[in-house]
Order: sequence, then C-alpha cells, then structure tokens
Amino acid sequence: MGLFKMYSDAVVIEYKSYFLSRAMLFTLLTTILNIVLPFLIAHKSRGFWLKSNYFYEQPTVRSTYEYLFIGDTEDASFSIVCGEMKALPMNNQEYCSEVQIEEYDYNKDRKVDMINFKLSLNIPIEHTLSSITLLIGLDLYLTTICPLQMQSVALINKDFAAPSNRLAYYGNLELYQTSHLPCRRNFIDTTYNVSIFNIDNRQQTNIQDFIVQNYVDREVIYRANPLYIKHQIGNTRTMDIEIYLKVPETKVLYIPSILQELRWAWPQYLSLVLVLYWLFDKIKRFVFNHRLLMAWEIVPWKKINKEI
Repeated sequence: MGLFKMYSDAVVIEYKSYFLSRAMLFTLLTTILNIVLPFLIAHKSRGFWLKSNYFYEQPTVRSTYEYLFIGDTEDASFSIVCGEMKALPMNNQEYCSEVQIEEYDYNKDRKVDMINFKLSLNIPIEHTLSSITLLIGLDLYLTTICPLQMQSVALINKDFAAPSNRLAYYGNLELYQTSHLPCRRNFIDTTYNVSIFNIDNRQQTNIQDFIVQNYVDREVIYRANPLYIKHQIGNTRTMDIEIYLKVPETKVLYIPSILQELRWAWPQYLSLVLVLYWLFDKIKRFVFNHRLLMAWEIVPWKKINKEI
C-alpha cells in the first residue's frame, strides 16, 4: 500500500549575531527597504493617491418658473424681451402671449424625468426674428455622495437664416464642472444656491450677457446639451417654441476623503510589499547560507542535543 503525505512542516534554521555587526546592519537595511521601496515605487508610478473620483446620479430637478426670453430682430435697436424676473430693461410682456411649464415623472420615483417648456410668441409685423435666447430657471439637488443644492439655468440659443414659425428643441441636462465638488459628511454645498435672475445692478443695458457671464463664471453649472433641433420655416407673425429637456443620470466629479484615498492606496502598497518581501527573503537566505556575513547558525536538532 502506498503512503500519502498528510502534513508537512519546514525546518526553521536561525542565524544570530551581535547588535553591532554587519549581519545586523544588513538585516535592518533590507527591512527598511522592504517598507520604503513599495511606497516609492507606487508613488512614482502615479495613481497611488486617489485625487479624483466620480459617481453617477440622477439629480432632483425642479423648475423655478423663472425664465428670460430675448428675441433679436433684423433691427439692432429692437429686441423682444419678456420673462418672469425682475429688472427687465423694457416692458413688452404682451409679445409672450402664453407660457407653459410642465414636469413629468415617468417612472414614479419622485424625480422629474422631463421638463417641457412651451412659449407662444407674437412677432411685430414690421420685424423679423433673427435669433432667440431662452434661459429657464432650475433648482438642482444632489443627495447621495456629495450633497449639493444649486440654482441654475438651461440656456437655449438658436439663430434663424429665414423666418420661422415653430421651434422644437430636444436636449439632455448635464452637469459641467471646472473643479471637483468638495465632499463633506453631513454638509450640503449651497455655494451656488442663489438665483441667476436676481440682478442687483438694474442699470445693465445688456441683461442677457450680464446673466450668462455671471453663470458661466461658476465652477459648477447645469447646462442643456442639444440632441435634436428643428424649426419650421414660415412668416406667420407668430412662433411656437417647445423645449423638451430630459433629466438623465449625470457624471459628478468630487474630491475623495482621506479614508477613501487610504483604501485605494493600501492594496497597491501591500501587493508591492509582498513581492519585495519574497525577493529580500531570497537574498537573505543566499547571504546567510553561504556565510557571506558572520552569524551563528542555530539548527533545531543540534539545539536539542545540547539541552540533553
């Protein structure tokens, strides 16, 4: 009958030397290198510290029912300006005869999936519309990893080469960042939770440029990304504008916490430590087995014989 190995155990041979010796200096040096080298290799290879991270979230978006419509005509001295805001430079609200804002929650998760803005515009008979700019006020909330509350606008701009009587705009709302969001526990970032339409200086001659400039200067904005735009050519002195803005998941960049950085760096460091530990163990075994450094070899069975 054959024999089967049930268990095996290695023989441990110890090498001992004085504290002030070359063997001790060699051992300390290899131990220090085993601790320091993995950190240096991981850091020099980049990606050791997690300086940036991201997540996807469908924000909670609500309309503030504020808007600003500016229609430029072929006459540079005349523009159609109307909206629900203060400090409008002229009072010609009669040109915007009907405004309708609707919000749709298709999957019943208490988050708006689509915002529909409709505007019926009356164009003076002596003028022709050459371009339009529409700003729709929005409230935005992020509630998961980086809580954020911000008031923003959806900016829609369209030029017309020929008179038009209908414009249909389909787009997605997305977050655009020039810097990362700071994530703090139990803290809601309300840095930009102020209305874009609150203008302190009412002497502004170009209200459109003033609002847009203040908005794009932000480090975080919510913008409309056009998917499909169609306008119908016709000179009927009226124009129907329909805006369909979908609210999908958006990518959010944020600065990770110290604990998250350590959780990311620790596996990289540990994997290099194990590889270098195996390498230095081979080097030490070669050095001491070949007696390249002075050390006393302690063999278990010789030690037992001495005790007997």
